[in-house]
Amino acid sequence: MEDVNYEALRLKVEGQHQNLAETSNRQVSDLGLSLSDDFFLNIKEKLEETIETLEVLENQIGRLGLKEHFDSDKQETRRPSTSLVDESDIFGRRDEIEKLIELLLSEDANGKNITVLPIVGMAGIGKTTLAKAVYNDEKVRDHFGLKAWICVSEPYDVVKITKVLLQEISSFDSMFNNNLNKLQIRVKESLKGKRFLIVLDDVWNDNYSEWDELRSLFVQGDIGSKIIVTTRKESVALTMGNKQISMDILSSEVSWSLFERHAFENMNPKKHLELQEIGKQIAAKCKGLPLALKTLAGMLRTTSEVEGWKRVLRSEIWELPDNDIVPALMLSYNDLPLHLKRCFSYCAIFPKDYPFCKEQVIQLWIANGLVQWLQKYETIEESGNQYFFELRSRSLFEMVPESSKRNPEKFLMHDLVNDLAQIASSNLCIGLEENQDSHILERSRHMSYSMGFGDFEKLKPLNKSEQLRTLLPIDSKLYSSLFLSERVLQNVLPRLASSRALSLSHYQIKELPYVLFIKLKLLRYLDLSWTKIKELPDSICVLYNLETLFLSYCCDLKELPLQMENLINLRYLDISGTSLLNISLHLSKLKSLHVLLGAKFLLSSSSGLRIRELGELYNLYGSLSILELQNVVDRREALKANMREKKHAEMLSLEWSVSTADNSQNEREILVELQPNINIKELQITGYRGTRFPNWLADHSLLMLVQLSLSNCKGCDSLPALGQFPSLKFLSIRGMRNHRGNGEFPALHDLSIEDCPKLVGKLPENLCRLTSLTISGCPELILETPIQLSNLKKFEVVGSPKPGVLFYHAELFTSQLLGIKQIDELSITDCSSLTSLPFSGLPNTLKKVEISCCGKLTLATVDECQSLTKLFIPAGTENIRIFGCGNLEILSVACVTPMMALRGLSIGNCEKLKSLPEQMQELLPSLNELYLTYCPELESFPEGGLPLNLQVLGIYYCRKLVKGRKESLTSLQHLKISSCNQLQSLPESGLPSSLSELMIEDCPNLQSLPVKWMPASLSRLSISSCPLLKPLLEFDKGEYWPNIAQIPTIDRGWEYL
Repeated sequence: MEDVNYEALRLKVEGQHQNLAETSNRQVSDLGLSLSDDFFLNIKEKLEETIETLEVLENQIGRLGLKEHFDSDKQETRRPSTSLVDESDIFGRRDEIEKLIELLLSEDANGKNITVLPIVGMAGIGKTTLAKAVYNDEKVRDHFGLKAWICVSEPYDVVKITKVLLQEISSFDSMFNNNLNKLQIRVKESLKGKRFLIVLDDVWNDNYSEWDELRSLFVQGDIGSKIIVTTRKESVALTMGNKQISMDILSSEVSWSLFERHAFENMNPKKHLELQEIGKQIAAKCKGLPLALKTLAGMLRTTSEVEGWKRVLRSEIWELPDNDIVPALMLSYNDLPLHLKRCFSYCAIFPKDYPFCKEQVIQLWIANGLVQWLQKYETIEESGNQYFFELRSRSLFEMVPESSKRNPEKFLMHDLVNDLAQIASSNLCIGLEENQDSHILERSRHMSYSMGFGDFEKLKPLNKSEQLRTLLPIDSKLYSSLFLSERVLQNVLPRLASSRALSLSHYQIKELPYVLFIKLKLLRYLDLSWTKIKELPDSICVLYNLETLFLSYCCDLKELPLQMENLINLRYLDISGTSLLNISLHLSKLKSLHVLLGAKFLLSSSSGLRIRELGELYNLYGSLSILELQNVVDRREALKANMREKKHAEMLSLEWSVSTADNSQNEREILVELQPNINIKELQITGYRGTRFPNWLADHSLLMLVQLSLSNCKGCDSLPALGQFPSLKFLSIRGMRNHRGNGEFPALHDLSIEDCPKLVGKLPENLCRLTSLTISGCPELILETPIQLSNLKKFEVVGSPKPGVLFYHAELFTSQLLGIKQIDELSITDCSSLTSLPFSGLPNTLKKVEISCCGKLTLATVDECQSLTKLFIPAGTENIRIFGCGNLEILSVACVTPMMALRGLSIGNCEKLKSLPEQMQELLPSLNELYLTYCPELESFPEGGLPLNLQVLGIYYCRKLVKGRKESLTSLQHLKISSCNQLQSLPESGLPSSLSELMIEDCPNLQSLPVKWMPASLSRLSISSCPLLKPLLEFDKGEYWPNIAQIPTIDRGWEYL
C-alpha cells in the first residue's frame, strides 16, 4: 500500500493523472492508465502474501484464546495496601512529611469543608509510604476525629470503596451488601459534622463525574476535613484536588542508606567491604527509586557471596527473578490506552539517561503513523502534544531541569521506565550497540546508535535490517562535531528502503549523494539539523511522503531546491538558525505547510519581499525574524503584516539596518503597528532610531515575556517601564549611547548592559535574584558601595577605567566579590587601572577566572598582560586560560596542598615561559586537559611528570618540548601534536595503552610512527600535512596499512580511509 500511495503521489505531482490521488484510498484499478502491468503484478503478490500471514495470525489468536484476553476488563494485580508503617524504614522524606502535615493541620483559606491533597509520582517512588507516615503521625491522630484508609486501585468499584469506608469509620451491616444507596447514606451520616482524614490510595480513575458522585459522601464533614489521594496520574490529581505534592527520586546518599538498611541488616557492612562497594554500585543503578532499592536489597540480604552480588549488579533489573519492580511498573503500562502503549514502547529507541526533545518525539511518532489526527484538534501536532502530555502526566516522562534559557524543554525516562519500554517494545525498538544478534536486527523496526567517527563499521550490520523504519543517531557527547563515512552515505543508508524516519543531525556532512533520496522514497521524517550541508540534492524533491524536515542550524545552507513545491505533504519545516538561507521564493509553494519554525524575512524596497506579504502567514512558529525594516514605507504597510495574529511565534526579532536618514517619528509609528501577540516570550529590537519606545513595550498584557533585548537603539535616552513585565528574567541593553538612567526593572535573573557610555548613577536595588551580570563599555557607571548580589554566579566587567573596576577604590571591589558567595565565573577585561586581585580571599565556589588586557595588573590569571613575569595558579578554579603574556617566565601553584578542583589548563603565546609548575603530579592531581600553544622556550615537562589523570594533551608550536623525556601517562586518551617542525619520530613504545585518539598535523620532518606498538584502544588516527608519512598511510598499499587497518577511523588530511 505504501508503494501504491507513493506512485499515486508521484502521478499527482507530475500531473499525469490530475484526478488521481486526492487521497491514498483510491482503488488500485484507477491507476491502470498510468502504471505498468509489472507494477501491479508485484503489488498483487505482496498483498496475497500479507493476507495469508494475517489469516494465519487470526487462527493462532483463536487457538491460543487471546480473543478472550483482548476482550477482558482490567484486572487488579497490586496487593492491597494498609496504613501500617515502620517509621524506621522511611528515608529522605522529612521535608515532604512536614509539608503534608502542615497542610493537613491547616484550615482551608476559602472555608471549604474538605480539601483534597493529591500525592503524585511514578511507580515505586514512595507515595503510599508518605501517606502512611502522615496518617500515623501523633499530631495528625489528635487533630482528626475520624480516619479511614482505602486502597482503591483498579478496577474502580464505587460499591467496594463505600463498603471499605463504612468498615473503617463505622460498622458494616451485611444486610445492605450491594445496595449502594443505603451504603452511601450510612457513610454520609457517619461523617456528618465530624472532622475526618481519609486516604484514597492508588487511584487511577480520572473520570470527573464518578469522582463527583463519590465526593458527595464527604461534603457534610466538618471544616478542616482532608482527603489524601495517591496516584501516578497528574490527570487524577487535577480532577480531584489542586494542592498537588509531586515526589522526586531519592538522593544518592539517601539511596545508599535505604539499601544498606535492608541489605546489611543481618551482617556488619564493615566486615564485608567488598560487598559494600558492590552494594553502592547496585544502589546507584536503582536511580533513587525506593521500590527498586528495597527489592534488590531484600534479594541480597540472605547471601554474603561476592559473585551473587556481582551477578545482580551485572543483570538488568527486569531480568532478576521474583521481584516486585516490573509488576508494579507494568500496572502503569497496562493502564494506557492502545494508542499510548504504541507511543510509549516506541520510546525504547532512546538509551538510558538520554534527554530527548518533546517536538522530536512527537514528529517521530507522526512519521511512523502512531498519532491519530483527531478532529477536535487543529493540527496533528496538537494530537501528538496531547499524547505526550498524557504520558508525562502518568509519570512516565520527567522534565530535565533547564540548564540555560536557550535550551528547549528536554525530558527523560527513569532507567526502570526505560526498561519497561524495552519490555513493551519486544525488540522492535532497540539500541544497535546492545543488540548485535542477527535475528534481533532483522526483526527490529526502530533503531538508535551512539555516534562516533565515521561509523561505517558500526552501521555495516544494517544490511540485515531491511525493514527498519527509524534510524536515529544519538549524540552522547551533546553537540559534538563528528564525521560520517562516505561509505555509509553511499552503501549503507540507501539499502534502508523501508525507512520512514532518518536523522543525520550533528554529522559534519557537506554534501549528500543524489541516489540517497531516490532509494529512501518512503521517508516522512528527515533531520539534517546542525550539519555543514551547503545545498540539498534535487533528489530530495521526490520525497512526496515527506512531512517533517529539520534544517535548523545548517549555517552554510544558502537556498532550497527549485522543485521544493513537489513536497506536497511537507507539513513541518524548521529552518531556525539558517542565517544564509533565502526562503522568500519558496514559502508560497509549500501548500501543506502548517508549521514553519525560525523564519527569517529580508524585506526589500523594490521588487522583493514586502512586509504586507506576511499578513496571511499564520503558520509561523518558534522564532520569527524581520530584517531591513527601514524598507517599510509607513504604519499602514506595517499594519498589513498582522503581527498580533502570529499567535504561535514565541520569539520575535525586529531589525533596522544602519542608516543616516532621520525617520525617527515614522519608525516609531511603524514599531507601534508591529506589536507582537500576547504569547511572545522573547523580543529583540535592533537598530530602532525612534527617540521613544511605543506604549505596548510597557504594556502589562505581555505577561509571558521572559527575555528582552534592546540593541543599537541609539536615539532613545530612556527605557520603557520594564517593571510591567512580571515574567521578565533576561534583559540585555546594548548600544543605547544616549541612555542615561536605568529606569524601572523587575526581579531579573540575567542583566547585560553594554556600550552605554552616558549611563550614570547606580544599579537598581532589586537585583538579589540576579545570577548573571555583565557591564561593558559603561565608563561613567560608578558604584559607591557594594550591592546585594547574593545569588550571582557569573560576573563580567569590560572597559572600566576605575581602580576598583566599578568602584573608585580597589578594596570596595574586593569587598563586593567577597560578598558574592555563589559566584563561579569571573571575567574582567580591559580595566586599565586594576593593579591587583587577591585570589586567596575569593569565594571557594569560583570555577572560572578570566582576566585580560589589564595592563597594570602584576599578579593574576590573565590574558594579554605583558608586564606579568610570575603567575600563581589560584586555588578553587576548574579551568584556567593563560594567553598572550609575553614576559611570563615562572608559573607556580598558589598552595602547597593538592588542588583538587583544577581540571583544565591552557597556556598560549607565552614566549618566555620556560617551565610548567613544579610537582604538577602531586599538586594538580585532577588535571585531565592540558593545552600548550606557542611556548617556544618550554623545554620539558616538570620533574615528577605530568598528572597521572591527564586524558587530553595538546602540543602546538612548541619546538623544544617534543625533544623532552618520555612521559608515562596511563590515563591519556587524546594526544594532539601540531606544527612541531623539529619532530622526526615518536618513541617506539611511547604511546600509552589507554590512548584512543592520535592527531598529528603540520610536522613536515616526521618520518615514522610506532605502528607496531599502536595500542589496541586506538579508535582514531589523524595525520595531516606530514608529507613524509602520507605514502606510508596509503589505503591498502602503504607500508603502514597492515598495522593500522584495524583502526576504526583513519583520517589522512580530510580523507577518511
